[in-house]
Amino acid sequence: MKHTVKIFKTVAPISLFLALAGNSQAMAANVIIEGRVIDKDTREPLPSATVVVQGTAKGVVTDADGKFRLVVSDEGSLNLKASYISYRPESLTAQATTQKRNYVEFLLSQDNAMSSQIVVLADRAKERETPVASSKISKEQIKNQLGSQDIPLVLNTTPSVYSTVQGGGAGDARINVRGFDQRHMGILINGIPINDMENGWVYWSNWDGLGDITSSIQMQRGLSAVNLAVPAIGGTMERYYRSYGYGVRLKPEAGGRQ
Repeated sequence: MKHTVKIFKTVAPISLFLALAGNSQAMAANVIIEGRVIDKDTREPLPSATVVVQGTAKGVVTDADGKFRLVVSDEGSLNLKASYISYRPESLTAQATTQKRNYVEFLLSQDNAMSSQIVVLADRAKERETPVASSKISKEQIKNQLGSQDIPLVLNTTPSVYSTVQGGGAGDARINVRGFDQRHMGILINGIPINDMENGWVYWSNWDGLGDITSSIQMQRGLSAVNLAVPAIGGTMERYYRSYGYGVRLKPEAGGRQ
């Protein structure tokens, strides 16, 4: 029993020494590369830029100050590449060694390449082609029937539509389609929705006077052909405008308000 205790006391320090030695060798094999990614012109840091070792899966992301810390397992020459959105990527070669601090700095230039033009298309139902119940109000109808009223009032001549000013003044119009109020309608101007983002309401006082430049209105009842996230359960009203030149036009009007 005494011999066993003596052997254990002798082997334990040796094992501990070998474990520490092996751990220190493993730590010594790791090489740390530090650096920064900045804008070449302004010298401002570029946060969340990507720095990778080309040809491998190793990579890091820069912090809020544009700094990064990359750990590699071997010494030698490494090909690093930094990239950032809207900037041209940059590559450089770094000599990784445990004998000194490994620091690299990337200077990225903005990429001002021209992108292709963006075209905004409105989803307008076509007669006898699109399976949607719709009605069209022409420029001539608007000119003859609207007068100085709010735009929704000209739609009273279309099926399943009821609009009124509810005793208010200009800009206080309300419209219902198939029993749904305008909070459940998609109101678009040249394909762009104008419904309030919080409750879907439309404040016609913000669009007062646009009836004079409206070229046409299409009222789509029920689920429409519009590929937009608009509250179009009741229907969708699309208004199309055209630009006018400078000038003065007088328009006499007589009659009562609906």
